[in-house]
Amino acid sequence: TLTNNYMPLLRYRIGDLVERQVTPYATSYIVHGRARDAIRDGDGRRVTTWAVDRCFDGVDGIVHYQVHQERNGNVQFRYIPDGSGPGEQLQAIVAKLDALLKPKSSITVESVAKLPPTPSGKFRLTVPAES
Repeated sequence: TLTNNYMPLLRYRIGDLVERQVTPYATSYIVHGRARDAIRDGDGRRVTTWAVDRCFDGVDGIVHYQVHQERNGNVQFRYIPDGSGPGEQLQAIVAKLDALLKPKSSITVESVAKLPPTPSGKFRLTVPAES
């Protein structure tokens, strides 16, 4: 666990962004994702995969998604629909992403049959402009 002082889970730098939350009765941690996957909002502030993922809380109709930021600041949101897709919830997702990322232009939305994996076979939810 993250609270075991004698055998810590993290022994070397792996690039994860973790937020420690200390309360009077407990300590908890939020794993925000990999530093290399963080994107920037229109003001240049870092936006983590965790923050983007929260835009999808309570949403049905999406199997998987990817938010890709281009060098010019444009944002592409691709998703694999589940069944008939997210329906009216799609507008709410785009509005939340727009408020979070503050892109210079409107977010491009695309329903796709599949998303490309990385060479390791893993899927990235957020892809920054540098990638």
